[in-house]
Amino acid sequence: MAGTVKKFMLSTSLAAGMITISGTSVLAASLTNVTVAGSDYSLYDSNGTSTFIQPSAKLSTILGGNSSSPGGNVELFSSSERLSNGEFAQYAGVSSLTGTIGGKDIILSSLTAADWDSKVGGVTLAKRWFNEALSANGLGSLVGTREGGTLYNSFIVNGGRQRFSDPNISYLNQDDITGEIKIGLAGHYDAKSLLLGVIPASLESLISNTTVQASEIVKVTYNGETHYLYNFRATNSGLFALDDGFSHNGNYELLLAGVPPARVPEPCAILSLIGLGGLLATKRTMKNV
Repeated sequence: MAGTVKKFMLSTSLAAGMITISGTSVLAASLTNVTVAGSDYSLYDSNGTSTFIQPSAKLSTILGGNSSSPGGNVELFSSSERLSNGEFAQYAGVSSLTGTIGGKDIILSSLTAADWDSKVGGVTLAKRWFNEALSANGLGSLVGTREGGTLYNSFIVNGGRQRFSDPNISYLNQDDITGEIKIGLAGHYDAKSLLLGVIPASLESLISNTTVQASEIVKVTYNGETHYLYNFRATNSGLFALDDGFSHNGNYELLLAGVPPARVPEPCAILSLIGLGGLLATKRTMKNV
């Protein structure tokens, strides 16, 4: 009977130890060692309902949100929309947000004309982004047509690229298990106002009665590779910019396959392993009794 009780107690303790080990928490890594390179950027803080320029805002606070609560943001290349096409073509300056996530360096940058002209999947980034924007917003039938070409040329000639070269970075987090990196861009929930001024008036009716969603583009350098990230699906951020009353009301979440960070065992897991070793040793001793 005594042996049975000992075995029962041992089994119970062993199970408890195993439960403790398997119950370790999963956390999301955030950006650390954050700095902003370049001089053309703006820091937007948030009070929970609106965003506003705050030069003294802390980067750790601005970037500490997530898709449910984006917070403030860092606008890179904040003067981009004031440049003419000629000025933009000659402009080589880049504003970047740099930091470390999951032990890897990451750089998020604004775009130049050279970026828009770079080839992605056999076409220029500009053409690819514009065609995907049409398709995502119910205008895919225009891709490759004369009317679609007119829209694209007007977008370029009237400074459309400058309007999407200044990403507003609102957060950056990484899943500790999969390594997936999530980047939040603050933007317009309805980006129609960014496009109406750069497409022909005769074609404005194509988008005037619908919600148009399109994020700015951010250039990301991570783990030795460079990516141009954007998407065309926004969620309501619950915020708005005080300076115009509607900017930053959309959150565009971008995904990047990252390297899973090395997991460091939590103290409770280490103690459980120590306890497990002791229990196994006790079991061997009991067998020898």
